[in-house]
Amino acid sequence: MEELDEPPDESHRIGNTILIRSRNLESLLSCKRLYLKFEGSNPTGTQKDRASYACLKLAKEMGYSSLAIATCGNFGASFAYFAPKFGVKAHVYIPANYKTERIQEIVDNGSIIHRVQGTYEDAVYLSGVEAKDLGWFNANPGEELNTRASILGYSKIAYEIYESLGYIPDVVSVPVGNGTTLAGVYHGFKTLYDEGIADKIPRMIGVSTPLGNPVVKSFLKGLRTVEDLSPTEIKETSLNEPLVSWHSFDGSLALDALWESNGWATYVSDAQMVEYAKMIAREEGISTLPASASSLAAISKYVKLHKDKESSYVAVLTAGNPRFFKREDKKRG
Repeated sequence: MEELDEPPDESHRIGNTILIRSRNLESLLSCKRLYLKFEGSNPTGTQKDRASYACLKLAKEMGYSSLAIATCGNFGASFAYFAPKFGVKAHVYIPANYKTERIQEIVDNGSIIHRVQGTYEDAVYLSGVEAKDLGWFNANPGEELNTRASILGYSKIAYEIYESLGYIPDVVSVPVGNGTTLAGVYHGFKTLYDEGIADKIPRMIGVSTPLGNPVVKSFLKGLRTVEDLSPTEIKETSLNEPLVSWHSFDGSLALDALWESNGWATYVSDAQMVEYAKMIAREEGISTLPASASSLAAISKYVKLHKDKESSYVAVLTAGNPRFFKREDKKRG
């Protein structure tokens, strides 16, 4: 198993995020053992810090002083936070109609915003073209070197789960957008198994929005390769934005992870995301984005469908709620 890298400054707190057993939620979901892996305690509030740090380290090693990254908010904020620490200028491409609260944060950290007409996928394309033309590092998902670095970054989520529990859980649920996080977590468990450290690989659950995600749709159709959606097929909301896509840039790796782990996939509506986010806050005092809480909603559906109350479950909560933390900071002040 790969050693856990120390971040450049201990205060960054990349990784080693909390894993808690939720006995209250076990009772509500009718399962025997349920754990929450909360990635919101990373420096910028999401699991993206694991990938952005790995990609920035790679860019620096390759001699780049600037990079391009497309984002809907969280990934760009993460790159903007870490880029100055590596001496790299981040150019962050955001769809013109997005009004994410993280834009000011990105600017405050010294990055340059580029507004793009069209979808997130259009922003990825344009930022990649301009990175090539201007000699910048292309930090977008779907690029082979970046994907490899991101997968290794996210694989540490699996290592941490194993180290905390002392065993491999039966089922692990991860929200799916581009598919990189799910693929990385699966890779971590597979590495533990292949190296003889663990005796099994958990069944992976992939969960996304019914308003548009090609990984989950392809799995539910029984496909072994990902079929892109039509751009007109998706419907983005303020709640499903981290999950919705017509093209998942690392989707093939996520789909492979689902099939290879004998896994499962499902959709969770916006209303269900909100319901489970409120449930997590009420029962455990953890404030997550609704899209992040979809992993718990998926476990609830899985338990009911498969009538499997005896298995051990982990819900990976990929993001905290920044508005909650800002409000709490003000109260403490």
